[in-house]
Amino acid sequence: MTENENRQRNSTETILTFANRSISEWSTVLSTTHVPGMDAAMGGDGSSRRTRGRRRLRAGTFALGSLLAMHCRITASAISGGFFVFIMFLVAAVAFLANPLRHFEIYLGQWSISGPGRAFRMVPMFDGIGIAICINAIIRAIVCCTMASMTAVYVLHSVSDSRLPFTYCRDFDLISYEPTMQEVKGLRDLENVESVTIAPATVGLNEIAWRNVSSTSLNNLKKLELTRHIAMCKEVYNGSYPPFFGTPAYNFFFVEVVHLQPDLSVKNFNVALMVCLIIAWLSLWGVMISEKISHGRLIWNNMYSCFVVVPWIWAILLMLTAILNIPSMQHVLQKTFHLETMDIVSAAGDALEVAMYTHSASVGTEIILGKGLNHYAAGHIDPNLNPENVWHSGLVLLLAVLNSISSDFCAIADLMQVTTQEAHVLHESTLWIIPMYSKCTSTGSYSHLLSTLIFAGLTFSYLVVAYTLLKTALHIIFEYKVKLVFIEQSIVGILIVTCMVLSLIVVLIGGIAMLESLDAVMTGLAMPLLCFQELVVMLWVYRSHDFVSDMNIATEENACPTRIGTQWQIIPFIVLLTFILKVTVLTMTELPHRHLNWALLPLAAVVVAVPVRAISNAYNFFGSSK
Repeated sequence: MTENENRQRNSTETILTFANRSISEWSTVLSTTHVPGMDAAMGGDGSSRRTRGRRRLRAGTFALGSLLAMHCRITASAISGGFFVFIMFLVAAVAFLANPLRHFEIYLGQWSISGPGRAFRMVPMFDGIGIAICINAIIRAIVCCTMASMTAVYVLHSVSDSRLPFTYCRDFDLISYEPTMQEVKGLRDLENVESVTIAPATVGLNEIAWRNVSSTSLNNLKKLELTRHIAMCKEVYNGSYPPFFGTPAYNFFFVEVVHLQPDLSVKNFNVALMVCLIIAWLSLWGVMISEKISHGRLIWNNMYSCFVVVPWIWAILLMLTAILNIPSMQHVLQKTFHLETMDIVSAAGDALEVAMYTHSASVGTEIILGKGLNHYAAGHIDPNLNPENVWHSGLVLLLAVLNSISSDFCAIADLMQVTTQEAHVLHESTLWIIPMYSKCTSTGSYSHLLSTLIFAGLTFSYLVVAYTLLKTALHIIFEYKVKLVFIEQSIVGILIVTCMVLSLIVVLIGGIAMLESLDAVMTGLAMPLLCFQELVVMLWVYRSHDFVSDMNIATEENACPTRIGTQWQIIPFIVLLTFILKVTVLTMTELPHRHLNWALLPLAAVVVAVPVRAISNAYNFFGSSK
């Protein structure tokens, strides 16, 4: 049997065949074809090398999705939205949005044999989607690297301090002192405490968390005779941000780690965080330089298979940590909910957002993966695409659920959060999960070890995701401007330094508020907006019937063809619904509006990129025709 016959038996023809692959060969700069050990466009012998390379691609993209499932955004959404309500929406969102959307992105890469920078070139008016994806990836990388530097501060304290610093307080001049213990017995006692009231629930279980206090739940809670002993710090913030800050764990995060002032101004130079941030960026740069030395060029998604193990070990550790806190719960949990309409809207929007987030939607990684899988299949559709996409989604969803369950236990062990002035509803604020983890790990004999492992895992997760997003952005840059390949390392250096400077600005000006605003805008608004534009392009290219036909061929017509057709009809509407829900939630967020408005600037760049590129293409076309 010839090699060509073997290909025909194991794969299906695409529109852009293997023989015509050379038209995009010039753009193969940072592509998956150069993953070491992969037999594809660069040649090679034997099917075993091709299989190993394909397995490496599969493991790399699964590692990325698994690491994304560890992020604070996932657990914050599960806790603030009520665990069971959020999970129900999340399962549906994965099945009807994230899984098929990932399938479509991979198929687009397979069909075009291109990364995000050239995959949309068949529709010139949407050619700028690649630029928009590049901007989104860079901003998301900045956010991830900054979060990694924050969790790295926790790791340093966990391994160097004899007493964990989030067990005591410090004032805004960073002078430490012991917290005072307040005995609280139900809401009556809290109402007698000056300027103190109950914050919203974190798990949807009213006896413990007292979620979204309303007039009905207040009457029920006043009947409770539950004694609490809460360690409290004296520092307070004005307004609704940050949502939690009264106990030592939150005091350490907002006062010591991010130096957040009550008026959200910048008064103290945050040396520790700045040093960690600079080291984080230099580490990513160093890995890219070592890759250049080892392989002669940069390689997209060059992940080790062992990376897949890290999220699972981290999930087990977090679950064990949560279980250790169960004895501290002093009474039986009653699973009752007090959900209002806005809570359900928020939970639905968060679930749709998280589903796309864990599937790397809108950042271009899955399109590049499809490009690599096409090379694996030698110019054909990968016959294993559909079943492997299903198990990918299933395992990533399982990780997200496990992490959310553990976080809920940690929130229950947290008993209740005490804040000032008023009870706040949590919308879009996510980084309070970090001090909640620290409070969860501060009990027992192994608190230093658990704290080190939990926060080291978070640091690793954010750094690897930031690294992958930077590599994706570089891939797009080199696709648009091929001549920049000749100054590859200069471009890498410029990008790293630019991102480092921008992240330092985020740390200095507005700090944590600006960071959370960027995260909320780029994941809540830019992500569904870019996904919708991608879907419009696919509709334009495939003309509906052809699209369904090609997708059925891609899945070998054995994966419920009617499901593919039905999904294609409804998915653009689901993406639009996600965008609308997130806009609605952001209008009611506790994030400072000033910082939220500044965070809209990169979103504006994402929006403008497509029409500007379309105008440029039109000008070049009509200019050349004269």
